[in-house]
Amino acid sequence: LEKAASSGDPHAHQELGLIYASSNAPGSRARAVLHQYFAASAGLPGAQMALGFRHLMGHSVPKSCQAAVLYYQPAAERVVEELRERGAFPAMEKVRLSLDYDTRYNPGRERDMLQYYQYSADMGNTNAQTAVGHLFNFGARGMEQDHSRAVHYFQQAAAAGDVDAISNLGHMHANGLGVAADNETALKYFHKAADMGHPHGQYGLGYMYLSGYGVEQDLKKAVHYFHAAAEQGSADAQFHLGALHIRAQGVKRDHAKAFYNLNLAATQGHVMAAYNLAMMHLAGLGIPVSCKHGVHLLKSVAERSPTLGSVELAHALYQDGRLENALAVYTRSAQMGIELAQANAAYMLERGFGYSAEDRAERALYFHELAADQGNINSLLHIGDAHYYGRGTGVNEAKAAAVYRQASQHRNAQAMFNLGIMHEHGLGLPKDLHLAKRYYDLAKSSHPDAYVAVTVALWKLSLHSLWTTHEETLRAALDICVRESGDVLLLVVLVAALWAVLRVRRIRARRRAEQNPAAAAAATTTATAGESGSGGAATDE
Repeated sequence: LEKAASSGDPHAHQELGLIYASSNAPGSRARAVLHQYFAASAGLPGAQMALGFRHLMGHSVPKSCQAAVLYYQPAAERVVEELRERGAFPAMEKVRLSLDYDTRYNPGRERDMLQYYQYSADMGNTNAQTAVGHLFNFGARGMEQDHSRAVHYFQQAAAAGDVDAISNLGHMHANGLGVAADNETALKYFHKAADMGHPHGQYGLGYMYLSGYGVEQDLKKAVHYFHAAAEQGSADAQFHLGALHIRAQGVKRDHAKAFYNLNLAATQGHVMAAYNLAMMHLAGLGIPVSCKHGVHLLKSVAERSPTLGSVELAHALYQDGRLENALAVYTRSAQMGIELAQANAAYMLERGFGYSAEDRAERALYFHELAADQGNINSLLHIGDAHYYGRGTGVNEAKAAAVYRQASQHRNAQAMFNLGIMHEHGLGLPKDLHLAKRYYDLAKSSHPDAYVAVTVALWKLSLHSLWTTHEETLRAALDICVRESGDVLLLVVLVAALWAVLRVRRIRARRRAEQNPAAAAAATTTATAGESGSGGAATDE
């Protein structure tokens, strides 16, 4: 690679940039920046994103929003060009590896569910036909994109009067997806769906009138249908309304209305709307200039590139058990500034998946720091744990407390609970039982799953407070009890522990009954019936 890079190969520079960026050797980060600069100058989007992220966060380079824009903008423009050529991107499934993934996600169960949906669709279930049509149309949930099969299922659902399937058939005929392009047929489906009030049908008609496909161009009718669809949440219609207000086509030029509609569409993940909104922020069209908002929008657009496909590829490798390859791809994506890849790389390193060297904890902490800089609260907790337990860094309870406090500002129950423990025992924070109780109460109110743990912690805190207040008296009484009746004391402790367990179980049962009174009533009825049956059998005997 060094030899190829010295000959000017941009791909070699990009690979070397990745290798040096992942190394902890002295001077490796500076070498990474140098190689990424040469690769970005040659127009490689991965290197452009990596340098854009570095300047955005100030990692090994001066922090500069304007410099970040210079790198993110060409990468985002490439995505926009890809979208114009393709018309639409396939669905991107981004799976976050976590304890929830390990315990709840089951690929086999998901395949079984998809087979069930397809079976239901083949048996005539209209809702299943439309759902399966969408899966084939966008290539989601492990199904390969197949427009012809999507048309097949949409036609079946449309014959049964499903308006969603009708509007989708209009789009497929208009764009020649799975069928020959036919504007007349597309208009028929769009009119039918629009008459039934469906937003995608209304948007389809608006686009046909805007472009003059199959009808005479009529901007007023286009605006009318776009408005109707936008009011029902159609991101495509909102984007086109925003664009028309900028260009003064069919409406008066109004940058405020353009911003409003583009912002609505971008919030729903519309790529073109996000790009145009970024340009408005950077140029100050109708709004104050904001490099911060503009660069984050450009970053989100650049990360939508299907040609990168890195996060999806990494997850596929992870599922296949090719952990070293999966970690390598996640690491590459993490260096490009993709938060999901940073969190997943940290997750794999913590567990030794694909990398078992002694410095894996240090590497995991590095990726958690990258993810936390982008707002990942779970990574903040892991950073706090790393400083508390000394994982990948030295033990520093004060730093751990500072990180937990930062996470608690986002109402994270675990962070609040940790701060309660630290205040209770004076670990990295002043010992303060009142503050400890306050954090425990905040944790309990922030998340229902914290109820049992916080209840036990509060009981312990009460005992701690009692001991602190009357330590000398209690210590003397305890000495007497141990000398004269140690067995009785042990029995009292065991009985108290049993009472605590039973009370917690009773509280949890009552809370479940309050959340699901129907199930509780059914359980009570069943228990009553069982008791009656037992009584009858005893009488017969």
